[in-house]
Amino acid sequence: MSAKTDFLEQPAKTRILEAAEEVFAAKGFAGARVDEIAARARINKRMLYHYFGDKEKLYLSVLENNFARALKLTHQALEENSTPPEQAEQVITRYFLFLAEHPRYARLVTWEMLEGGNYARQILPPIWERGLSSLRSILERGMKEGYFRQDIDVDQLLITLHTLCIAYFTHKSMLAILWHGDPHSPENLKRRLDHILRLFRQYVTPHPEGGANA
Repeated sequence: MSAKTDFLEQPAKTRILEAAEEVFAAKGFAGARVDEIAARARINKRMLYHYFGDKEKLYLSVLENNFARALKLTHQALEENSTPPEQAEQVITRYFLFLAEHPRYARLVTWEMLEGGNYARQILPPIWERGLSSLRSILERGMKEGYFRQDIDVDQLLITLHTLCIAYFTHKSMLAILWHGDPHSPENLKRRLDHILRLFRQYVTPHPEGGANA
């Protein structure tokens, strides 16, 4: 069975969301056209408006689906009996791999930033807070139990980890030009993830007083 046939066998609402994600990721909210989304979804505009009301509500649904998907995949059950450092690295690794496997997510985030973040502001805070609460609790437990240094600014570390991961994918076109390689090759993805995890370990690990990171 062809990919086109598989696509057409999906429910209309699913096809609309898939087509809308593709168009919004390529052109942003302002550049996307409902006609193109409907054509890609193989439906008429009337059906699109029936399910989503208007272009803005459709865009919000696409953003919400993507943010929720990132949260779900990143914060699946962590390995039992693992230490806070191991759990934190599991979360970081899952987020990085999610970004690698879902390139539209980074493009949607980039467009939303360029266009002022007005739509993300409507839906992202509660989703983001649920996502951060898991890693925040891991970091705080690690500090309490002596796995991590005591002077960590958890909020700033969360921002840093998020940026270290997503910037690699939002900037991959420029990285390919500057470093003459494919940022998305398995080798380079592994190098990048290993580097992020190494930076994380070096920052959070307690050091004897007077040591390099004291």
